[in-house]
Amino acid sequence: MKIITIIVALLMAAAHINAQENMKENVNFNVWPKGELNTAYAKYFIGNSYLAPLGGENSNVVNVTFEPRCRNNWHIHHKSVQMLICVAGSGWYVEEGKEPVVLRPGVVVAIPAEAKHWHGAAKDSWMQHLTYMTKVEDGASNEWLEPVTDAEYDKLPASQALLSQTDPEYMQRFQAFAFGEVTEQVKTQMDDHTRYIGYIATLLGCQGIDAYRELLPEALDKGVTPVEVKEIVYQATAYLGMGRVRPFLTATNEILATRGIALPLESQQTTTMQNRREAGTQAQVGCFGESMRDFWQSGPEDSRHINKWLADNCFGDYYTRKGLDLKMRELITFCFLAAQGGCEPQLKGHIAGNYHVGNSKELLMAVISANLPFIGYPRTLNALSCIRSVEPGK
Repeated sequence: MKIITIIVALLMAAAHINAQENMKENVNFNVWPKGELNTAYAKYFIGNSYLAPLGGENSNVVNVTFEPRCRNNWHIHHKSVQMLICVAGSGWYVEEGKEPVVLRPGVVVAIPAEAKHWHGAAKDSWMQHLTYMTKVEDGASNEWLEPVTDAEYDKLPASQALLSQTDPEYMQRFQAFAFGEVTEQVKTQMDDHTRYIGYIATLLGCQGIDAYRELLPEALDKGVTPVEVKEIVYQATAYLGMGRVRPFLTATNEILATRGIALPLESQQTTTMQNRREAGTQAQVGCFGESMRDFWQSGPEDSRHINKWLADNCFGDYYTRKGLDLKMRELITFCFLAAQGGCEPQLKGHIAGNYHVGNSKELLMAVISANLPFIGYPRTLNALSCIRSVEPGK
């Protein structure tokens, strides 16, 4: 037991140090190992879990990783106490007859012997906890009981709602502003479907991965299709780079998988490696006019390849795909650029592109207004200045 105590003390200290970073990235498997798929106990879990034993032969400490919505069955530990130490993500410990306990990095739960309980991840978050048994008496055993039904589980809030417990005044004001006052202001300029597409693109642009995880299920419920979501994420690569898009692609796949949506989705690709440049040029012409016809071979010789890549990669690989039309593709590009900031010259160019494909100045004003709660006032005001500097038809 002395060895276990030392190991757990070290693990708890590491959990405290890494808590904020783990929450930011949700779960970083380079910090706490994911381990192997938990096949031995899979029949006692809903969803996938993973086991990574820690501490060597003299330790019974195990890191358990739960995918979003994964939870184990109701169960009882007879004649022993189970310890849980949450180290990443967010989830739940639920004991029969008591209030649910939110599992966040650093939270420790001692589960009494004979207590009927379950634990698992939040709806929109992976979760990792360390676990070990203590106060083990002769005849100790584990009794697995009935599964936690969807009806039981869905009564628990998503991680955004957890903030309503820890920061109630803040969340009350934010929700009232973002989804009350702001939504009321823009409701006549765009429908919910367009508004949520704008949210998705904006959260990619400002790197709001936690908010993205929370909002994507709502967007799907509002009618944004899995294909549309994937196309937004794919196109973001041209404006943000794979280094910033990768976490969002992973999160999207996880959320779609929890909804039973088979991946990969049906292909939306329309070009080949042989015709992508020509098709990309045509997409550029569609967005900006005939002046773009020969743009791919213009500019100083030492950087002309960038203009070619804009035609064959940015436009040829993404804008030519099905799933979103040119009007929506230019609108999400407006969101990418406005949300990340520092791209005002490109933002002005794509404001002109939005006008060329038929998106109105009023729509752009509404979109940036709707997204203000996620990007703040400075980037919103910069975007408004850009909109006012580019007149439709000029």
